Amino acid sequence: MTELRAEARVRILRPSEPARSFGVAIMAMMWALTSCGDRARTHTRPEVLVTMRSGSITAPDSVRPGWTTVRVKEVIDTHIVVLFRLPATVTAAEETAFVAALDTAPATPHPGVAIGGNEIGARGDVLLNLTPGVYVIACVRRGGDGHRHARAGESRLLRVRPYATANAGDTVPPQTAHDVRMVDFAYVGPDAWTAGTQWLRIVNTGTQDHQLRLARLRDGASPQAWLAAENPDTLSTTVAGMARVGPGEVAYLPVVLTRGTYIAYCLVGDVATHRPHVELGMLRIIEVP
Repeated sequence: MTELRAEARVRILRPSEPARSFGVAIMAMMWALTSCGDRARTHTRPEVLVTMRSGSITAPDSVRPGWTTVRVKEVIDTHIVVLFRLPATVTAAEETAFVAALDTAPATPHPGVAIGGNEIGARGDVLLNLTPGVYVIACVRRGGDGHRHARAGESRLLRVRPYATANAGDTVPPQTAHDVRMVDFAYVGPDAWTAGTQWLRIVNTGTQDHQLRLARLRDGASPQAWLAAENPDTLSTTVAGMARVGPGEVAYLPVVLTRGTYIAYCLVGDVATHRPHVELGMLRIIEVP
């Protein structure tokens, strides 16, 4: 009798072969569904890696469209990388003329449109919406001779080609903590931002190109002292930057903010006076409590 009870108990604890197969099938389906969900959640956006050297620039020849992370690797010197959208029908001669005009023009030369870029080079990424067409990647930093690096060879063409099956993650921008609206000549938005890792949505609703440089004041420094300083960088640390963005364009800037006082300012030159926009009032003090 004891042996019979033991055998019955084993039968209960050990399911029959068909039941075991059914259970394995269910587990396999659940694993597949979970894996699909994980792949969707961990999908990474397209990236464009721009490697900057003195007098040269390396980047892909073409990419697929969508919201794209633009990352800069600086090998020598520091750089300010901007992407300019050109008409799809642009010729090689027109592209060369555009880069040449970029060196002296007070604003982005016709027919280009600045869509943003890496203001502080290797210290920060940006997220830009690349629609199908032709772009010029160029360094707009000026050297000791007063000319932009693009004139010395730091520019190249990028083609954004239509893609048959774009991932949904490429077409949807990230959720943002704060909107920063740029006008002629001010930043419109809240005076207090939250601490932590977050996205800033940069929108240019003005009539000129604008940028956002974000600097954190060092402990003990005041905004008044920063404004009066001959070299403000001695009183602050630049933490993030979005290079020039043309009228009507939108770009995203990832930032990591700690408690403190920050200053947002624009160094793009005014079309009429050629004075930096910060001198015309494009500056905002932001507190991160």
